[in-house]
Amino acid sequence: MDAYLLHVLNHILRTRDLVTKNNEKRDTTNADEAPRDQGFTRPTVLILLPLRSIALRLVKRLLDLVPSVHKSSIEHKARFFDEFGAEDEDSEEDAAGNARSSKPADFSALFSGNNDDHFRIGIKFTRKSVKLYSDFYSSDLIIASPLGLITRIGEAEEEKEKDFDFLSSIEILVVDYADVILMQNWSHVTDIGEKLNQIPTQQHGTDFMRIRELFLNGYGRYYRQTVILSSHTDAGINAFFHRSCANYSGKIKLRCKYPGVLSKIVIQVRQVYERIECSSLTDVDETRFKFFTKQVFAILKESMQGGIMIFISSYFDFVRLRNFFKAENMSFCLLGEYTKQSDISRARAWFFHGKRRIMLYTERAHFYHRFKIRGIKELIFYSLPQNAQFYVEVTNMMEGSENHSSTILFSHFDKMKLERIVGTSRAKKMLKSQNKTFMFC
Repeated sequence: MDAYLLHVLNHILRTRDLVTKNNEKRDTTNADEAPRDQGFTRPTVLILLPLRSIALRLVKRLLDLVPSVHKSSIEHKARFFDEFGAEDEDSEEDAAGNARSSKPADFSALFSGNNDDHFRIGIKFTRKSVKLYSDFYSSDLIIASPLGLITRIGEAEEEKEKDFDFLSSIEILVVDYADVILMQNWSHVTDIGEKLNQIPTQQHGTDFMRIRELFLNGYGRYYRQTVILSSHTDAGINAFFHRSCANYSGKIKLRCKYPGVLSKIVIQVRQVYERIECSSLTDVDETRFKFFTKQVFAILKESMQGGIMIFISSYFDFVRLRNFFKAENMSFCLLGEYTKQSDISRARAWFFHGKRRIMLYTERAHFYHRFKIRGIKELIFYSLPQNAQFYVEVTNMMEGSENHSSTILFSHFDKMKLERIVGTSRAKKMLKSQNKTFMFC
């Protein structure tokens, strides 16, 4: 975080210093030609973050890094800490106490604080002060969640004002904690990217004689720096990287060689990986569903065994399987991201006591709650999780039951997920092998 904050701060202060010096020069001289030192609107940096608690840490660090001359005058600082601080911190600790202490360390680090995902704030820098909550058109830096910013854009479009011209001259875009945003709604980031560096619909008091020619010619996106930070990559991130990052200087992506997480499975469990053959990305969901219904479900239906958990990474697949199981009159319960608290407790009890044979469990439900599900005797990964650690956590839930076994479905289009779980070198062999079934114990 410090690295890009220093870069952002340096860019903003140098930009403002140049504009201020040129203003002073124009006041003291009678220069005929105006300096080309501005964009259509003032904001030059946009930072997208998933949660208020992360925005709080970022702004705290930003205020630590600003030159000392700015620290003496920070407007609306108290309001910011009040609105972005922990919500009902004392009551949350009392209510969650023991439950939160049993959660994994990464969960506690991410969700300890204000977890609101709907926010946006403008920050203005002058020569001797910093102003929080400045109007977007007078701000140098905009910090927002994708949901908070897309809501502002949506409101403008509904009112037919299209008042999102403040994104027209963004020179640095930072998307931090992209892996967390993936669990929220990555399409918001994609939609925001499409609004960046467009020719504005209104003047907004801009002196057109001072606008840089690259903006006037519509080349702003080719000079914009985009930084995406994530613990892992994804097809959505890759698509955004290739479509929205068009800087003329090129682009760079860090590719990791993963060792895998199979060694973190602490129980003896037979893990059977089944490769699904599919030649088209558009057909992979349908192919996976057909494979499951013909190969996996047929066995489940004949068996009388209970304690079967089916882990699903996509909510759309979750709904599809739910409807399918209803049509087949199967004994099952649901645990998804939109399941009510009362239904969650009931489903967990039913599953543990054997009143429901099957539980459908989504990745987002695990991401937001990290439930410890008891009573798992057989595990099916209908699709691989984005986060390899979730594979470990869910598999290790089987501890205490007997005859552990799990079935994992994957295709060639799951390469990035697969290599994070089994390791890069092993994943390559599994995808190229003539065999379609692989087993690890």
